[in-house]
Amino acid sequence: MSLVTCHYFVTSKRELNHVAGRCIGNRYQIGASVQRVIAVCTFVALLCACGADNAGDAADPDRTVPLPPSQIQLTAALTPFESCEPFLRHVKTNALDMVSPWGIGGGYFPETMEAEMLRGSPQAIADSATSVPEVDYSTTNIQEAGVDEPDIVKTDGRRIVALVDNTLHVIDATGQQLQRLGEFEFKKFWAQDMFLSDDRVVVFGQMHDTTPLLRSVQPRPGWHSPITTLMSVDISESMPRITRRLHIDGSYISSRLVNNAARIVIQSNPTGLEWVYPNGSGLRAERDAKEQNRQLIEESTIDNWVPWFALENSEGQLLQEGTLTACKRIYHPASNSGLQMLNVVTVDLGKELFEERLASTSVLADGQTVYSSKNNLYVATTEWFDQRQPQTDRETSSDQPPTINTRIHKFDISDPTNTLYRSSGQVIGTVLNQYSMSEHNDHLRIATTNHGWWSPQPEAASESFVTVLKETDVGLSEVGRVGNIGKGERIYAVRFLGDIATVVTFRQTDPLYTIDLSQPESPKVLGELKILGYSAYLHPVGDNLLLGVGQDASDTGQRLGTQVSLFDISDLSKPIRVDQWQLPGGTSEIEYNARAFLYWPNENLFVLPVTTHQIATPDGDAFSGAIALELTGQTLDERGRITHLKSDPKVTCQRWLEERADGKEIERQHCWVDFDWRGAIRRSLVIDDEIHSLSSLGLLTSDLKTLEPLSFLAF
Repeated sequence: MSLVTCHYFVTSKRELNHVAGRCIGNRYQIGASVQRVIAVCTFVALLCACGADNAGDAADPDRTVPLPPSQIQLTAALTPFESCEPFLRHVKTNALDMVSPWGIGGGYFPETMEAEMLRGSPQAIADSATSVPEVDYSTTNIQEAGVDEPDIVKTDGRRIVALVDNTLHVIDATGQQLQRLGEFEFKKFWAQDMFLSDDRVVVFGQMHDTTPLLRSVQPRPGWHSPITTLMSVDISESMPRITRRLHIDGSYISSRLVNNAARIVIQSNPTGLEWVYPNGSGLRAERDAKEQNRQLIEESTIDNWVPWFALENSEGQLLQEGTLTACKRIYHPASNSGLQMLNVVTVDLGKELFEERLASTSVLADGQTVYSSKNNLYVATTEWFDQRQPQTDRETSSDQPPTINTRIHKFDISDPTNTLYRSSGQVIGTVLNQYSMSEHNDHLRIATTNHGWWSPQPEAASESFVTVLKETDVGLSEVGRVGNIGKGERIYAVRFLGDIATVVTFRQTDPLYTIDLSQPESPKVLGELKILGYSAYLHPVGDNLLLGVGQDASDTGQRLGTQVSLFDISDLSKPIRVDQWQLPGGTSEIEYNARAFLYWPNENLFVLPVTTHQIATPDGDAFSGAIALELTGQTLDERGRITHLKSDPKVTCQRWLEERADGKEIERQHCWVDFDWRGAIRRSLVIDDEIHSLSSLGLLTSDLKTLEPLSFLAF
């Protein structure tokens, strides 16, 4: 269980359960009450652990889990509000039920983080190569063919557009050397990623300004209201210029692009509610503050509960503003689902940004992890407790520990001009990232880990599942599940390949599981391979090979450095590792962000950004840059290395004597690597016979065959 900081004041047993559920996994803003909440979280964890019944149904030998009706949990399709009046009544009722002397949740709302640092893949395996006439070039490493994902660098084969240190760089890639066309530095704006569409770049990020969008609200000191901003940048001329800015209340989660139609997922919270805090100590002060907060809720309007948007032109002049989503396009469950709102905004990148009325669909729910096929978009979120379950049910149900579930909301994106809510469902456990989900033949497959946090020995109690869902009249219904995967471990990587799922779990060793999903009602584990270390990202190569990027490890689970494994899965009952490559002390961004991975199928070439932070000896392999691995048959060979550093990394070692149990002393040594972090390579891309690598220092052009440096464009 990881330690998390929260900003909550606990005043009731009901709120105690609410806090405990949130504390276990969500990240909250740091506040004055951190120590008190940590104690509360610890108390609740111990309380639940002591009362938990560890005896569960034994899994079948083939791990397929039977689905007795009492254990099948469904989330029925949500209902749209008929108008703003029932919407306002609904949120006020829920808010009054949740309010405390410090507002709702202590007067602050959680900062949404994108829990999808990233990947696993469905039936249509996307490669990173495409072309324009007479030009071959690589694209972002995406999960699904035909579904583009935002990133910090994009190319159309003629230009390279890069986001580095909050500056947008536009580079001409058609000549003998890269030529700078222009650059634009963003102010009071944290640029996270972008899409490139012809001569338009749409940049997504967060505003640093804490002023709320609704200008009638006067913020008090310490106000924090996250604002998502979309910047439309014209790059048709030499200097990029902003043409439109769209600001939306809420935190940017992620986005997807299908046929030039972008879907932007934003998590928003109520705004403009100036909560009153107790003036002094004692019950009377708390009671008075709570009563005033109840009055604030009673007097609130639609503007406080539905996110606000503001559209500006290039000069910052307001073109239009208002509530983001019409009340009739806001969906809700029958019971209290909280006050956060999950918003999916549709944008046509083929037109000037928002020439027409905004198209937005919203759900009263959390949102954390985004996955998309070409026709449907799914947003998943972890619910650590079901706080909507009646309190009496939780207190009287002692035969089962509280479950941690993942809720999934499905949206239809087949119409490029509109997004429609379809249905919702839930599964046991938590997802790792977007690659934990895959749509295939009208079924959603999802891999989760139930961490067993309620057990006195959580690691021993944890296990993983692959669950199959199908949309029915009552929502996303579970039709099949296989469990007992990686007992005592958690999922580190997932890759779906048509009717097959490959799942990596890890604690001390790395079991790679192959799972047959051809019969959705009865998925089965076919094979299992145990090796040292683990893969954090899996990439299919042809029909029978799978490449894994992760960490080597000792037999006790200690991480030793970057490891690339090549698996032969032609016999699904007996997957084997046929080759491996290692860099002691190394780490790679690919381990948590698969967009950093480059596969160039024309050359059977894999390019990985790698940095060593610790090595065993002063003459160890200290390196920061990119490694190019070439696949020949079933053999991995290092073609070469690329680095942006002008000098070798500095190695510093510390030696000491350690006394053993028998009284003898042995010499120990620890070495670490210092280097200019700006030279760490983040991305690599191919255009024709050259490979371009990106760091904060600039773009290095190298020969694709030899990897010899040709030119460097400094930023």
